Amino acid sequence: MSAPQTLPAAVALVPLASTASPPPPPTQPSARSGGASTNNSSSGSGTTGQAAPQPAPAPPPQAAPINRAASVVTIIQQLDPRDIDGQGPSDDIDNRSPTQRQQQEREDTPESARQPTANPAILTANEREIVQELRARDAIVRTEEESHQALAGANAGMISYSYSAGPDGRLYATGGKVSIRPILGLEGVAAIANQAAISRAASVPGSSAADFNVAKGASRNISTMLALQASAAAESYRMVLGLNAAPSKVDLSG
Repeated sequence: MSAPQTLPAAVALVPLASTASPPPPPTQPSARSGGASTNNSSSGSGTTGQAAPQPAPAPPPQAAPINRAASVVTIIQQLDPRDIDGQGPSDDIDNRSPTQRQQQEREDTPESARQPTANPAILTANEREIVQELRARDAIVRTEEESHQALAGANAGMISYSYSAGPDGRLYATGGKVSIRPILGLEGVAAIANQAAISRAASVPGSSAADFNVAKGASRNISTMLALQASAAAESYRMVLGLNAAPSKVDLSG
């Protein structure tokens, strides 16, 4: 458990008003016969003399406010809401971002139960590798089939792709083919050139076993055509020389 975080606090000092009562006034002395006042007798009147009046005592000075060091200390502390009611910081608090939580939930889900997602940020590490492999395969397949189509020329038909869905919800080409049909009605050199084009189209790098069989068949056709043309040329040459004419009878008698 991590140490609690120290938070700043605001402190206010409020002086207390003095509550001390003023001191009591001094006690005035009373007039007594043996005290400070004396009885003066007049020899001629025969009456007793009264004491002289005393001046009124001055009011006591107002007591000054007592300057005491006593103060009220008010402490305002910023509290973490998690610490209220005695609940300290917990180690179980999830500080991950929503994307990280979604990614963890996806990793905890069995692979067979996962749904494709268009958000690449929550893909697992394994799913990201699968997507990279599918992208590379898609590029290779498209390049190969487009090469087949371009080299076959007029013999090529439309490209047909087969797709696989990736974890990111996209479709990637993982296979493809181009239908190639030799042009009909060609003879001689034109027919041989047409078969040569088919052989080149089926022999691009990365060709499959089916492509290899097509190229091999085109090569056999070319060999057959060349043999037929050679045979026809030889026959034509013999006809020109008359080698095919019936031999005349030679009389050797003398």
